[in-house]
Amino acid sequence: MQDLLGGFKSFPELLKSLNENDPAKWEQLGHALIDRNLYKEAEAVFDALFRLMQKKHGNVGLPAYNRGISRFLQGRFREAYEDFRLARQYDLHMKNLGSSATRAINYMDETIFPTREIIKKNQAQLIRELNAPRQVEYKMGANVLRTIHKWNSASPLFSHGLSQGGGYFLTLRNGRGEVKGIAIDPGYDFFDIFRGLGLGIADIDAIIITHDHDDHTESVEGILSLLAKYNDHNQEKKSKVLDIFGSSGVLLKFHGLLSATDLFGNKEINFKLLVPGNRVAEIENQSLMEKYGFHIHVKPAYHTERWTNQESSVGLVLDTNLVLKNGERLHIGITGDSRFVEGLGREYSECQVLLLNIGSVEKEEGKLLNQHLGMLGSINLLKEARLGKPLLAILTEFGEELAGKRETIGRIIENWAQPMNSGGSKNLLKVIPADINLEVKLQELAIRESDTHVFFPYHLIEVDESDTEILKYRFNG
Repeated sequence: MQDLLGGFKSFPELLKSLNENDPAKWEQLGHALIDRNLYKEAEAVFDALFRLMQKKHGNVGLPAYNRGISRFLQGRFREAYEDFRLARQYDLHMKNLGSSATRAINYMDETIFPTREIIKKNQAQLIRELNAPRQVEYKMGANVLRTIHKWNSASPLFSHGLSQGGGYFLTLRNGRGEVKGIAIDPGYDFFDIFRGLGLGIADIDAIIITHDHDDHTESVEGILSLLAKYNDHNQEKKSKVLDIFGSSGVLLKFHGLLSATDLFGNKEINFKLLVPGNRVAEIENQSLMEKYGFHIHVKPAYHTERWTNQESSVGLVLDTNLVLKNGERLHIGITGDSRFVEGLGREYSECQVLLLNIGSVEKEEGKLLNQHLGMLGSINLLKEARLGKPLLAILTEFGEELAGKRETIGRIIENWAQPMNSGGSKNLLKVIPADINLEVKLQELAIRESDTHVFFPYHLIEVDESDTEILKYRFNG
């Protein structure tokens, strides 16, 4: 700016000095100011030149157009538009039909203003959705497990089918009679699928994350972004707080987000570190059983996290408040991603429902997978965990190379994990491969049939993979 002032001490002094008989210098100065991003000063120059041309009945089109540019670059689109209209009127009077002002008006009519209206409508829709009441009790009900999981981590690079999915959604009725929603390992497209169920950010109360890989965390940042927007725009002016339980890698990956606060400085996130061997019974001095209807027993998982470069992943057993028909408390096991290590299955010996992440089948003769259970690891884990005892095993996180083979793989695991003297009974162990539409009523241990939507006991459900893209669950009574 200083080099444009010449010998003048200030911009107003320079502006007063401009010669009325030399408007070209005004234009030259205005353009130089625009080139330096000094848009307000350029506007003042072109405004003065416009008034001068009005007074002299000269060419007002050019200073109006240039003033419009300086206003446009300040984001004052309506004022710029009016300047372009003034310039076009003069151009039409002078028979200049293809002027720059006409092109600027067309650009704003066709792009700027419609886009701004779309942004306003999207913002209004977002606020409406954020303020939608909780639906979890009506859309899913209490004590339900829904898998929102399809393929494992490599799949987004190669997928040609439906959404990859990622994770699980669990609802439990807590000690106060409230239905709470818990997202577990929310990976690829989790929230899109979740919204398709008619649910929103208001329905998520907690997130549990077993390790830091993208297929288990990809949707976390989006959920936290929506949480921030919810706390900024909810009509009740009441901050929502999410409880997040995660591994060491998760803590490192998201540490910059975990201290988030709302507009008033209120805490938005409580974080609890999951360490193998620990029992997590409270968060922020509140009992988890009272708040959510479970305690967490943290189990080891032999799977390397990116952010620690160590096998700091975890498995989980959720010790719930649900009582089954036989009088037992329901225990839900989640292996997370892990290779099989002798004794790992015994960590889940109390579980009546067990979610296993298979990954793939063994790639080399005589060798188990080194980061996932695989087929043989799943068999060995199930035998260690519940040999001869009733168990609903839900097989998840398949490599996409298993498309069309999930039902067969599940049947192989089920057959070979049974006791050798079981007499062919299928009631002791049932292995159900999961897709994004699998829904389990936990207290009854019943699975929703795909066609009728009626829930049947899990041992009466068979899997139909005639469509390799989506598994169907059929009643086989």
